[in-house]
Amino acid sequence: AALQRIGLTADSMETIPMLDDRHRVWYNPNQKDAWFMSISELLTVITILAMMLPAAAAVREKERGTIEQLLVSPLTPMQIMLPKVISMTLVILLGTALSLGLILHGVFEVPMKGSLPLFFLVTALYTFAMSGLGLFISTMSRNLAQAAMLVIMIMMPIILLSGAWTPPEAMPEIIRQAMYFSPLYYYIEMAYGILLKGAGLAVLWDSLLGLTLLGSVVFSFGVWRFKRQFG
Repeated sequence: AALQRIGLTADSMETIPMLDDRHRVWYNPNQKDAWFMSISELLTVITILAMMLPAAAAVREKERGTIEQLLVSPLTPMQIMLPKVISMTLVILLGTALSLGLILHGVFEVPMKGSLPLFFLVTALYTFAMSGLGLFISTMSRNLAQAAMLVIMIMMPIILLSGAWTPPEAMPEIIRQAMYFSPLYYYIEMAYGILLKGAGLAVLWDSLLGLTLLGSVVFSFGVWRFKRQFG
């Protein structure tokens, strides 16, 4: 009866072309978890180092008492810490390059489809942003143990709000809004887009803009706090 209402008969059904529904996974077609997890772990390590190294450098100067000697010199607090931040950024970039080539690509066979210079540029920007948190941590710590504990405390919400462990679609709306305050969220979006999808700035400009704005605020806050304590 239903077929007759729409003008079809049982015989005519045989002549209707059938729809062959086939799903194709464009990125990571074999759905290897190791691809995503290895990139995620690398970005997490970069985050820890970007915060811990500047914090440790400043705290060690405080422990040895050499920070006072530097402050009485003609150098400003920013001139004292900026070379340290730049050198640590270069070390992190070198470690990232070795990890990409030897571990991610060599062991886990993660494809590098996008622009590696763009990825390293984003990594340098992210490292500078997180080093601002490292400078802030150094102003709150008296020794390395306190600095390490603060890094762990700050790392937990950053990772949980990054989307690395839980997809944003599975989070409540209020948590999804809070993800925009995690620098790692933008970094992961761009890393997956560049390395696995071959995306460029035409696609990732919004994530790059978000990381730039948030990173500028975080770095400026860390520098302001450092200048206020040691200036």
